[in-house]
Amino acid sequence: MVDPFYPLQEGNPPVEGDGNMCAFRIAAGRVDMKVRYVDTERLRLERAASKRLFGLYRNPFSHHPCVRAAVDSTANTNLVHWAGRLLALKESALPYAVDPTTLETLAYDPFSSPGKTFSAHPKVDPRTGELVVFGYEAKGLGTRDIVVYALDQQGAVRDEQWLTAPWPAFIHDCALTANFVVLVLWPYDADVAKMEAGGQHWTYNKDRGATFVVVPRRAGFVPPGWAAGERHRVYHWDHALLLHTAGAWEEEEEEATGTGITLRIESSRLFYNVFPELGARTDKPFGNMQADYVRWTLDLGQPDGTRLADPEVILDMPGEMARIDERFLTQPYTRLFCPVVVPGKACPVPPVVPLGLNGYLMLDKASGATTLFDPGFACTLEEPAFVPRSPDAAEGDGWLLGMVQRLDVNRSDLVVLDTNDITKPVAVVQLPFRLKSQIHGNWVDAVPGQTKALARAYADDVKVSGRGALETESK
Repeated sequence: MVDPFYPLQEGNPPVEGDGNMCAFRIAAGRVDMKVRYVDTERLRLERAASKRLFGLYRNPFSHHPCVRAAVDSTANTNLVHWAGRLLALKESALPYAVDPTTLETLAYDPFSSPGKTFSAHPKVDPRTGELVVFGYEAKGLGTRDIVVYALDQQGAVRDEQWLTAPWPAFIHDCALTANFVVLVLWPYDADVAKMEAGGQHWTYNKDRGATFVVVPRRAGFVPPGWAAGERHRVYHWDHALLLHTAGAWEEEEEEATGTGITLRIESSRLFYNVFPELGARTDKPFGNMQADYVRWTLDLGQPDGTRLADPEVILDMPGEMARIDERFLTQPYTRLFCPVVVPGKACPVPPVVPLGLNGYLMLDKASGATTLFDPGFACTLEEPAFVPRSPDAAEGDGWLLGMVQRLDVNRSDLVVLDTNDITKPVAVVQLPFRLKSQIHGNWVDAVPGQTKALARAYADDVKVSGRGALETESK
């Protein structure tokens, strides 16, 4: 969650602010909860000074001179469980390792990662058991350097590769297939000179198209039709912002161009700037409000720089933060779980993605059938997490967990939906207060050998004292 400990400098986008973790543990018919800040270098410095020291989002020139050499990550974007640790992620820096039970911050850069940055959206390959990672601006502020690699289950770095981005781009998410990682570039530009002059790190650029950088995951693999030493290809479309991907896979189409490799990638597609603070001064907030969910086709036999065909619309409704059964990452899948802006429903906030998401929609892509969970009036929804019913359950069979923000009563609810019928919850965890807005969250299976309690634990041998008001005391 984004939870600034001290008031932020004016002009910051809503993704700036200290990272605060909220964990729920569901077991034995009860739910424990804990909330704790990520103990970042930035937060420690500000708390020691008892004031704000850091300025604009990812602009070290706007920070107080005494902290410009510090890691300014708020670690507020995502939490991923890997190699026995939670990784608190912000793509401007490397991870903070967090104890998955106590939420105590353990260390910065636990894997001695290459480069200076680490994506907020690394992807787990369930087939190989690797965590596939990328970092952009990986050699410093405003650079075009990108590093791509994998972490094995012990956290060792494998298959490290370096490449150069087409421009210093905002690269928030990626898509993963069996043999490729596809970087998704947002239409924003980084300009160090603007930062030095006190401006924003990013500026929205209407002249940038939706852009994909396709990278073979292993240096020894040269796709058919690619030249020896050709390590990536860039494909683009018209102007659009692809906030997040759902999943991707490879298909063999030998008749297409002789390459035999076609990628399918599904993502949100927006036609407006979601961060007005990062827009040109003449931009109107949001602009064209159109948004949908689409499937892109990338024919890797086409040369670098090819314009992509128009994508296929799979959900003609504004939606974002979609999840799938992640046991099927890198493979075709049928079920998509997507927070949406429900058409015609009254919304207490602007009815745009991602602010106004107010329903969970389950899409069966094979049949086109949809099922909707509507939380009611004056609610917004956060990104959900899918939990398989069992390790060998059918794809998409399980539960969907998500946070409902009940704005009319200033309260948050954690809802548990059964995918057999998501229209009504099978359980609701009603909190007596409202949590800060979530950016991302994930499900973590029970850790083997886990003995520490998430919440405060009481000894089993607590005894009744016998000194209550109904008891007789003798002297």
